[in-house]
Amino acid sequence: MDQRDLLIKNGKILCMDGGRCADWLLTHDGKVSRLGVGDCRPEYISGTVQTIDAKGRTVLPGFIDNHFEVVRLGLEWGCVDLSPARNYEQMGQILRREAAKRSVITAYHLDSSCLEEKALPDRRVLDRYCADKPVLIFSLDRHTIMLNTVGILYYKIPFTLPGIQTDENGILTGIFTNQAENRLESNVMDTYSYDDFDKAAALISKIALSYGVTTVAAMECRGAQAEQAPLRASDFLVRYKDRYPLTIEIFYQTTECKRALEQGLKHIGGALYIDGTMGGRSAALSFDYADAPHKRGWVYLTRDALTQFTMECCRHDLQIGFDAIGDMAIEAVLQALEAAAEKYDVPAMRHRIEHAELITPSQMERAARLGVILCMQPGYEGLWGYPGGMYQQRLGTHYGTTNRFRRIIDSGVTVCAGADPPVTHINPLLGIHYAVNHPVPANSATLQEALEMYTVNGAYALFLEKQKGSLREGMDADIVILDRDITQTDPQQLKEVKVDMTIKDGRVVFNRMASLC
Repeated sequence: MDQRDLLIKNGKILCMDGGRCADWLLTHDGKVSRLGVGDCRPEYISGTVQTIDAKGRTVLPGFIDNHFEVVRLGLEWGCVDLSPARNYEQMGQILRREAAKRSVITAYHLDSSCLEEKALPDRRVLDRYCADKPVLIFSLDRHTIMLNTVGILYYKIPFTLPGIQTDENGILTGIFTNQAENRLESNVMDTYSYDDFDKAAALISKIALSYGVTTVAAMECRGAQAEQAPLRASDFLVRYKDRYPLTIEIFYQTTECKRALEQGLKHIGGALYIDGTMGGRSAALSFDYADAPHKRGWVYLTRDALTQFTMECCRHDLQIGFDAIGDMAIEAVLQALEAAAEKYDVPAMRHRIEHAELITPSQMERAARLGVILCMQPGYEGLWGYPGGMYQQRLGTHYGTTNRFRRIIDSGVTVCAGADPPVTHINPLLGIHYAVNHPVPANSATLQEALEMYTVNGAYALFLEKQKGSLREGMDADIVILDRDITQTDPQQLKEVKVDMTIKDGRVVFNRMASLC
């Protein structure tokens, strides 16, 4: 790649720095060195500067995805994709086709809310389509695994773990959640080598940069507990993350603070489940699921265990990412943080709640007082928020209370964002689109607020605001050039916006339009 300093001119540069805008930007040694309005003065330009004519396009800081998996996502890229399936028969056709060329079938992205049957398939259904090779399927939210009969024998999971479902006769259904799902996930990861991890991380880095993502919070092996298995993907990234062009901030998936501290990490959790998902009806609600009377999900950790973990992290100044979706899980987190705040400076630690889809107005106010950051996924509304979608199926009269960006922001809570891929697509512009075009209009954010979720707020959520997230003198030259002026784009067309160029540390690492240079 060309390593010369860069001059970006004729741009609509949104600095994400107190409303500041510029027409041109100069980089030097991987940093932003100058910005200005009008024409760049000649004395700032040497013969070694590479000029990029933005031609009125929007220029932004590189996007920051705060809920990401690098290795895991790369490994999935070559596996079986079941997202096109709309019923069991279509799913079965895909499995049969793949069984003809694979000895073991590992599949992803099966969403029960998109299936005509409105339920995940059990082993008997899977056996109809593939009875002679192991089949393992992850649900879209990756909180549930389905195995056919051969798969149950192949993976040899202990039958005593919580989360193993049986029928009325005590026979395994082939559907696994909770600790059983965690163990199976670890078993799958153990089949890969560090060379596989390296190829996966390199692939996903390249793909992420093509969508303008320059920094990620890596939450590898979601749900795996250190007490159960080594965190191989996270350990790999601790050792080798500097190989890749992305900036990778690692969240260690353990409740053992010592493990994270030994690795020299600043973040813990991020995908440590406080509850489950709405898709699986395991998110902890204060009311019944509309399509499952008397069912409200559950909080996975006891109050004492959660408070003890929170206290220990605060004692060691570790930032916690709590994975909580339902209002009762969020309540458990806030109570633990309020207990910790009696002894520690909790706001200074910028603890986070990941997802927080059903946070209530009173909880928003408490989160703001505690300095809690919400890491949210606007793309969920594109998947499940439309009328008749999974959110409405599960919530009934409570439909419209998910991802209330407008009220959350107005409550003074800092919101950052992430795709949570592959649940939603890597592309941050899709998240920006759905933050602005929430299916319930009263919940929508402004374009400026949506951009802040993926830039300046994203940096703040990782303690990187002095380096990234905005464009000003001395900041890292992580820069994205879009294919148009996003401020003049019809809000309904935001999802059509594309990244034309990505610059990382002052170097062009992705260029869709050679005419820019």
